[in-house]
Amino acid sequence: MEIKMRDYQWGKDFESVRQFLADIFPIRQAYTNWIPSELENLKFGPGGTKYRDEEDEYLKIWEASNEPQGTLKIVAVSYTKSSGSCWLSIHPDYMPAAKEIVLWMRNRVKKLKASKLDEVKMRFVIDDNDKSLICLVSDLGFEQGEVEGDKQIWPTDLPAPTYTLPEGYTIRNAVIEKDFQEYREVQKSVFPHIKSMSKDILRLYAMASFYQEDLDIAAIDSDGRFAAFCTGRIDPLSRIAELEPVGTHPDHRKLGLARAVICESLKRLEKYRPSAVVVLGAAPTDGARRLYKSLGFVNEGTRHYWCQLI
Repeated sequence: MEIKMRDYQWGKDFESVRQFLADIFPIRQAYTNWIPSELENLKFGPGGTKYRDEEDEYLKIWEASNEPQGTLKIVAVSYTKSSGSCWLSIHPDYMPAAKEIVLWMRNRVKKLKASKLDEVKMRFVIDDNDKSLICLVSDLGFEQGEVEGDKQIWPTDLPAPTYTLPEGYTIRNAVIEKDFQEYREVQKSVFPHIKSMSKDILRLYAMASFYQEDLDIAAIDSDGRFAAFCTGRIDPLSRIAELEPVGTHPDHRKLGLARAVICESLKRLEKYRPSAVVVLGAAPTDGARRLYKSLGFVNEGTRHYWCQLI
């Protein structure tokens, strides 16, 4: 069966690619495949620089003929950057085509890298349960690298757990326009790349289909400073929700604030009736694992980077 690659254009292809990701999730629940909000985050994510139209070039759509109609259907989506950062989401029925796609991606990184002399570390994020893709990249010379993070999954039939706030703290949702400075500072204290966050980027973030203001939770201290945060992103198509980002300012840790903002997020998510609630790339530390376990999350293992110098 012939599979053809074509370019991605956000305005034309976003909805069809998001539908593809939503459709394959219940078939192949390996978190190698993006969930829809991970795709949308490329353009609307609040932490990096503003998305440029030319970044569409990193994404490619792979299609096969849909017989007997003769129409084309998406069977895979690849993401390849000159830095070597790569993702591959593929329909399980088309795994035999994965080798051809990975080889194309490797050649693509070689063409994109700035210097023919410098080595680039090409790396995929692959679910530890995704044995077929792990076997394929291993045969091609990739080696397992560091842990990308845990997969913490919330059983949606559980009621949201309760929490108690320490004295002097309150919880409310963030209001991006009004709270910009505190919003950026608390997130930057946990994720240094947030330093590039601007009001314009946050306004764009608020336009994402996964964003709901009432799910953008913050714990506030008695002086009005943001102490902890948890955002629930819910894809309106698949209704898959992810808690991203989650964190506590270093000055306010060990007070139970992470538990509080996560519990409040789970409580507020209930009205959206999510099909799944996930924390992907959760910190793989003993403390984080104890916290998520105490809340009822199920740790379904890890995702690793699989790397190769080219």
